[in-house]
Parts: sequence; C-alpha cells; structure tokens
Amino acid sequence: MAPISDNWPDVEASLEIMEPEYANRVTSMVEQLKPHYQSIESYATSLHPQRLSCRIMDHYTWGQSFVVFELLFSDNVTSWIIRFGMRPMDAYFNTAAQLERKILNEVAALHLVRQRTTIPIPEIISYHAHPSPSNPLGPDFPAFVLMTAITGITIEDCGISIEELGSEYDVTGEASDPLGGDESKRPILQRYLHDLADIHVQLSRITFDRIGSFVIDAQGEVSVGPGADFGLGPFECAKDYFAIQAEAYEQLAMAAGLDDEAGEGESADAAQLKRRFVASLWRKAMMPLVDERDDRGPFPMRHGDLHSDNILVDETGHIVGVIDWDCAGTVPWEAFAVPTFEVSGHFSDSDAVSTYSNSSSESTSSSLMSRTRSVIHNVFNRELAVAESQDGVVLVKPASGRSLAALHDSDAGHVGAYLAYWMYSLACDYDQTGRALHRMLGSDDDIDQDFEKFAKEVGDMGLHEKHEDEEVQA
Repeated sequence: MAPISDNWPDVEASLEIMEPEYANRVTSMVEQLKPHYQSIESYATSLHPQRLSCRIMDHYTWGQSFVVFELLFSDNVTSWIIRFGMRPMDAYFNTAAQLERKILNEVAALHLVRQRTTIPIPEIISYHAHPSPSNPLGPDFPAFVLMTAITGITIEDCGISIEELGSEYDVTGEASDPLGGDESKRPILQRYLHDLADIHVQLSRITFDRIGSFVIDAQGEVSVGPGADFGLGPFECAKDYFAIQAEAYEQLAMAAGLDDEAGEGESADAAQLKRRFVASLWRKAMMPLVDERDDRGPFPMRHGDLHSDNILVDETGHIVGVIDWDCAGTVPWEAFAVPTFEVSGHFSDSDAVSTYSNSSSESTSSSLMSRTRSVIHNVFNRELAVAESQDGVVLVKPASGRSLAALHDSDAGHVGAYLAYWMYSLACDYDQTGRALHRMLGSDDDIDQDFEKFAKEVGDMGLHEKHEDEEVQA
C-alpha cells in the first residue's frame, strides 16, 4: 500500500508561498524533531498490538497548530499519524494553553463521536497535551497526539470541485447543472452529500446544556468547558455566545495587522472603518435571529472545521473518514445549521427584496430562497430533509421544533453559520461579506450610502470624545 503521505501537498512548494516567519515556524519544528525520529518510532512500536517496527515518512504536512507525520509500520498496511504542537504564532494564537485545550478537546470529541455515532473517525492511541517531564517521549518533546490513520481521497480527487459548486447561482428558478454535464460525477456527488447529511443528523443528537469545547477526565467522562480557541465560556445561552462572537469580529475589524488590506487610493483608516462597519452589520443581522425558545439549549455538537480536506471518501463518494476534530464543540442551533460552507451558498443579488425577518421564526420566504441559493445548497438541503425523514432515525430537534433542513435553509443559519465563517476567513471584508449582510438587512440605501452614514457617526463620536477629554484637561 502506498503511504498516505504520498497524497499530501508538496512541502517545498507549500513553504515557498508562506510568510518567512511562518515557514520558519514549521521547518524549525521539523529540525528539532529529526534527531529524535528513532525514539518516536520506538515509542510507536511499543504501542502497536504486535509490536511491529515503523518508520517516519519524510513527507510531512502541517496546519495552524501542528506539524503532522505519517508512521508506516513494517506490514506496509498499517499507518498511524502523529501530530506535534508548534510554537505560538504570537502572544495570542497557538499558545501553550490553547494548544493543550485543543488536544484535550479533540481527544474528548473523538471519544464522544465513537461512543454515540457511526461516523468513521481515527482512534486515539496516545497523547500528551503539554510539554512536561512526564511526556512519554521525553521532557523536551512538544505536546503531541498519536492516532490511527484513515485511507481515503478527497471529493476533489474524484474530479468534483466542491468549493466552486457553492458559488454557482440558480437565480432564474430553472434547474442548472453544477457538474457541467459530466453525468458520471453525479452519483459520486449525490453519495457524498447523502453521507454528509447523515453525519450532520448524527452530530445533532449529541447535545449538552452549555456552549463550549470538550474536556475529558481520567474516567472518560466528557463535559463542556471553555472554548478551545481563546478559552472563552462556557456559555449558558446562545445570545451570550453570539454577543461574544460579534465582539470578536469588532476586535478583528480594529486589528492593526490588517491595515495592508486598504484598496487602491484608500487609506488604512478608511479600510479599518469599512471592516468595523461590516462587523456592526453582522451584529445587527444576527442578534434578532436568535430563537428565544432555543436560547438555553440543549446545544448540538459541531465539528468546527468541516471542509473537503478533512473529509475522506472512496472512489464512489462514500465518506470513509472525518478528521481534525480539535475545533469541535457545542454551539447554538443557528451556528450548527450549516455543516460546511461548501454545501451552502451566498444569496444572489436578486435577493435584495429581503428575506430577512426580525422575528425568531423560520423564514417565511423559503420558496424565494430556494430559487436564489446556489444549486449545491438546494441539493444538500434535499438530502438533509431525506436523512431526517428516514424510518428509524432518532431525531433531537431544538425546543423551537425547527428541522435541520429548515435551519440550513434559514436566514439564521445563513448569518450565524455561513456568513460567520466568511466574517472570520475574510476578515470582515466589505465587498463580499459586507454586501451579503447588507442585503439580508434590507436597507433602503445602498451599502456605500450606509457606510458613509456609519463613518460620519464614528467620526462625530470621536470628535465628541476628544471634546470631552479637552474639557477634563481644562
């Protein structure tokens, strides 16, 4: 069997497109570990049921928090994956405390999923969540997680660019073909979406009474603690969670490190003002959509980083593995609504008639929404409705009684899950996320007019504060 790592991205090419300080963060970790490869291999061999020898493959990969290696055993069939925590990116991200929370969260999440679902996932072999004298690899080793590997390919390897499908619109109401006429791919995509809907339904049945990430005790009991990313929470209600999320976007909008995103002829201050405006739009759009009936839970489990690179399939599109659970946690139903941005989509510009509703009920304009969503959104929504209606399927609905398909197709799901993803990924960008939020709110003015009003209010507020400071000094 070919090593799993043969399918990983090219190391040199990937390093070349990274900022030098981030590339060095990866390569320095690899250099630190190289003299200890034999110790790592011996440790893995000691944990193998048949004590088979193994070797670390030269081809490695990485994410934001971990450098990842494959351990191939002497039977040339069995592979394990070992992930080592990298040093912090800065004073706030990937700190030792955050890394420890992420490792413990992933261990607990995989324990839950294995206990309560049939979702195919890796098995944890061993882990140590922080550098310490008790680290089984040695006191100088970084935190690590050792787990079984899953053999599979991605949906892109099947010739289906799932991200591109989510950007195509069916604005006329006419059926369109997201596969470009290649009918051989249709059963593959259908099977993939079918399995993804089943995974979404299964995760909805794992609920807790608080919002946060998972912790696991020595007895294997899982509970909800602070969020793995920044240690916030746990939260007792959805409104508190979304208020903190809105505040995080406002802080992101203010971040000085993003000032180089100013457009041509635009000052850094103007670019920052636009980000602050977009952050304010998200708060205005989201808070009225939180359903009071579901505000106090129970809250479902979300993977947190579910995209095609973390979903492994076979050649038929059947999902054979879901990996990278360190971002998992419980979330409000509105944030759970969209399992991955790749099976949802933007509303089109023809949605300017506003499907936004300032009540907490389900959207009353679902027929319009189904015409203006991307094709892939509608296909997945139908699969989700089928998955929920199958005989023998145990459903855990929120107190509001909303179905998962209705949530996925709702304004609340669009803002709370889909646009929330782009708020973070695109750093509160004005042209895409901002315009989408502005359409949702249904303002009579165009977005540029409303931004000018916002900029004037912020400017007037700044002058007022400056005047008050001068009076105090006098």
